[in-house]
Amino acid sequence: MGELSSGSVPFYALPYLDMRGIPAMRYQGEDVLLTEIETRWKVSDRWSLLGFGGVGRAAGKFTELDNAENRWAGGTGFRYLLVQKLGLNVGIDIARGPEDWAFYIQVGSAWKR
Repeated sequence: MGELSSGSVPFYALPYLDMRGIPAMRYQGEDVLLTEIETRWKVSDRWSLLGFGGVGRAAGKFTELDNAENRWAGGTGFRYLLVQKLGLNVGIDIARGPEDWAFYIQVGSAWKR
């Protein structure tokens, strides 16, 4: 995934690394590149375990992305299928970024089950 901006963009609208384990807007710039992966293991009809990880770079200009530092984040979690007809999952993720740990409560999913 990549996000680019140009011109007079306010700081709160600049692209940033949006990954579990990294606080929102911690690493931002006019240009951002990011890749993530998530894998899920179905333990039973309702329970599943997952692992995820990613890396990204943020820089002031597109040409500076080569020299920008890689920021890694990853973690693990679980999901419980709360409403089977709707495919509604709930769960918890624990992630580690470059500086600290983070805890997330998840409801729903961006992925079709």
